[in-house]
Amino acid sequence: MSTGGEQDKRDWKRRDWIGIHAPAGPLGPWPLVVAALAIATAVAVAFVLKSVIGIDDVDMVFLPAIIVIAIRYGFWPSLAACLLGALAYNFFFFPPVYTFALTDPANIANLVFFFVVAFSTSQLASRAREAALAAARRAETTEALYAFSNKIAGIVTLDELLWATGQQIASMLKLDAVILLPDADGKLEVAAASPPDNPMDDADVAVARQAWDQGRSAGRGTEALLTTRHLFLPLRTSHGPIGAIGVGRTGEPLNPDEERLLTALVDQAAVAIERIRLAAAMDAARLAAETERLRSALLTSLSHDLKTPLASITGAATSLRQYGELYDAAARDELAATIQGESERLSRFVANLLDMTRLKAGGIELKREPIDLGEAVGAAVQRMQGVLGEHQVAVDLPADLPMLDLDVVLWEQVLVNLLDNAAKYSPPGSTIAIGASGDGRQVELTVSDEGPGIPAEDLERVFEMFHRVNKGDRQRAGTGLGLSICRGFVEVLGGTIQAANRTDGSGAVFTITFPASVFTAMPREDAAE
Repeated sequence: MSTGGEQDKRDWKRRDWIGIHAPAGPLGPWPLVVAALAIATAVAVAFVLKSVIGIDDVDMVFLPAIIVIAIRYGFWPSLAACLLGALAYNFFFFPPVYTFALTDPANIANLVFFFVVAFSTSQLASRAREAALAAARRAETTEALYAFSNKIAGIVTLDELLWATGQQIASMLKLDAVILLPDADGKLEVAAASPPDNPMDDADVAVARQAWDQGRSAGRGTEALLTTRHLFLPLRTSHGPIGAIGVGRTGEPLNPDEERLLTALVDQAAVAIERIRLAAAMDAARLAAETERLRSALLTSLSHDLKTPLASITGAATSLRQYGELYDAAARDELAATIQGESERLSRFVANLLDMTRLKAGGIELKREPIDLGEAVGAAVQRMQGVLGEHQVAVDLPADLPMLDLDVVLWEQVLVNLLDNAAKYSPPGSTIAIGASGDGRQVELTVSDEGPGIPAEDLERVFEMFHRVNKGDRQRAGTGLGLSICRGFVEVLGGTIQAANRTDGSGAVFTITFPASVFTAMPREDAAE
């Protein structure tokens, strides 16, 4: 938004372009001087026309000068030019010349008609000037209101909107402004002021409350004259009053044009305030709905994914304790393996919940160090041996891949979750492939399976919390947190992850990409030490 000085400069240029200026006063010294100079110029031109060209009727020479004065300075200076023109016409061109005496009745009539025509012309020119000035002011006002509307349309915070409104009122109307909004108890409080130290006493607050309650102006210049410093206008929308704006200045009260402009600014501000409040309410409602959805999903996941492994652990432990002597060594080993496997599954579930809590809270502190992708993949595969026991794992990693500067714990958890997801959605005996490629710009690591793949509409949703892909009547066990944690950890580490379906057969493929900014300059042999 431009300052008041810049606005004044634009106004002056626009008025100068159409050849008009604001009047300096009804009969200021400078307009009178210019009027006298214009009539003197007309007299000189008339002498040239009369003596050189031989034109006797030179009265029309004075009209352009009078019209220019009327357009330039308004009615009163043009009236002075009419009087000066009539006197000069009489003095220099009516016999006896160089005197103000008139002996011929025809000359008296000519002089009277000259004055009437000059006066009428100057009045018409003056009115045209006032109309042009009014049109220019309306155009300036419209332009300023449009600019203000565009500005507040992009404001998203209430404090910034209130500050911008106060500044706009101060710059356009040269008024002090104070904006009052109700607090939680319905009491009007000063929310913004321009200038910031704009004083407000109890009487001002009472008048502001009256304007808010009654929905009409109160204070200076109105019947409700309880304060002589401010005029208060209600901030109203279609849903009712939302606050009040007080304006004030030393000197004359607002004229009708200023009142209309102030009303337009107040109406725009009220609509913008309501828009911001509605947006905040919608965000709160959306957040509440999302929180409720996540809570329901978490409770559903807890009821299933905690109960199932706990039931298996409880059943196996009870069998070993009560009927252990009835089982042979192989059966007891199978029950112990069930307890271990379900305990590990439960541990992964709790770890995912904790990891998601850390991601949402932003409490992850990275401990970066050079990592060899081959070693990290090997550690993850070793850790998931129990889950991958019914699958074949094919690892194809080039030996010349660069070292990456990553957090070991987070990166291994990403690999573990991807392997767990691949095993969960792949039939027994299928192959889970881990591959990588790289150049000087980026490194890509892929984890692919031979499962049913991912529906096209779920390729992005698989990374949402608690989202699990349904396949007919089959719902895989899991919390729906693993892939969401993968994306969160990968992005924290500086990479990206995408899901797609394989083009060479059935199955899904997850691609993790790290840019060159994650590469480390540490040589591989140093890292190995």
